[in-house]
Amino acid sequence: MATADLGRLPRPLRPWRLRAHLGEAGRWLLFAALFLGVWEAAARLYDQPYLLPAPSAVAREFAENRVLVWQYTVVTFQEIALGFAYGSVVALAVAALFLWIPEWLEDLLYRLVVTINSTPFVALASLAVVWFGIGIRSKVIIAALYAFFAVMYHAHRAFLSVPRVREQLLDLYNATWAQRMLLLKIPSALPILFTSLKGGVMAAVNGAIVGELFGATEGLGFMILDARYVGNTVRVFLAAVMCTLIGWLLLAVVSAAERVLLPWHAEVAGRRK
Repeated sequence: MATADLGRLPRPLRPWRLRAHLGEAGRWLLFAALFLGVWEAAARLYDQPYLLPAPSAVAREFAENRVLVWQYTVVTFQEIALGFAYGSVVALAVAALFLWIPEWLEDLLYRLVVTINSTPFVALASLAVVWFGIGIRSKVIIAALYAFFAVMYHAHRAFLSVPRVREQLLDLYNATWAQRMLLLKIPSALPILFTSLKGGVMAAVNGAIVGELFGATEGLGFMILDARYVGNTVRVFLAAVMCTLIGWLLLAVVSAAERVLLPWHAEVAGRRK
């Protein structure tokens, strides 16, 4: 076969390419329908509602207490959204700062970050509630901590992984640190940064719920704790479902920003080898 023909080799046949027929929202809806169907069937076969309530029972619980559930959901959503925003911004700023400060100081601060991250977050959450009270501020701080560590490591590595030849090109033009960040490092790191931000969303959800479990008067974590004490497993599952929906919503926001800023990227465009 001629060398020129190698680029025209046929791709493997895919009789049903999901990406070609369904958008991102459609695939999530299909996943939710399949998941709920399997969950409903498993719950009916297991026939132990106290241990595994069916989605239909969870839906009835929501219908009967929708005002309270929405109130708690709004509180938790605020904690997660603010914690994710603050934690991500600080993480990106710290990762960028590490490239500007002297190497010995970078090494010292990086070890400090690793040390804090090695501390059990359960202990940090309990201390945050003690220091900042049981209001929304302590939950935002805990969610921000979770998001910070989920984003900072990958952002720092992404900024360092820029090809050396591109760095040398900017050396020729005597580029400043700010010019390097804006023109080279941030654009080159965007694919990895968005991946880390998606992880930061889920980390913020966990952080807010952990904070509410250690001290709160409202929110989905408080609802989980209260329902567990009275043995209401259905309400525990309902709170978990609402947390999942919050995570999906914030993940959709990050994914939408990714599609706007990175339409050329293979993962965004839906291309697959």
